Amino acid sequence: MYKRRRGVFKGVVLYILRSRALSGYEILKELGRLTAGRFVPSPGTLYPLLSYLEAEGLIESRESYVGRRRKKIYQLTDRGRELLEQLLEDEEFKALVQQIEGGASPDLLTAIRDELVYIDEVFDEVEGGDTAVLEEILAILKRLEDKTQARLARARR
Repeated sequence: MYKRRRGVFKGVVLYILRSRALSGYEILKELGRLTAGRFVPSPGTLYPLLSYLEAEGLIESRESYVGRRRKKIYQLTDRGRELLEQLLEDEEFKALVQQIEGGASPDLLTAIRDELVYIDEVFDEVEGGDTAVLEEILAILKRLEDKTQARLARARR
């Protein structure tokens, strides 16, 4: 798996958008297809990433309508293509892309770890001090820590 995890989801999304513009839903479906359903981030992870990529000028969006439903379509910008080209020069990222294109995917624990790393990165960008939400996040993380400690203890036996 791609060892320099920081930005790995950013790179994967750019890679998926390399050949055509897609909606967020289509990006999720493409990730599911490429990884045989084993790794699909939640919409709550993908959409903030898309907003971040757009703010960074790596992708741009346009609105499209299907009947009365509004749909946002994302495509790479020149700057996004340049970054993707740089990422594709990295051997580890190339190996990840080959895994994805080959239909192979990391195991579920690896996918969970990578999702948590991304959440950690995004959390630094989030502002606000809603104590109820922060307490709920902390409770979820504590449950996850307890489960991880228990599984680690079993694995070490």
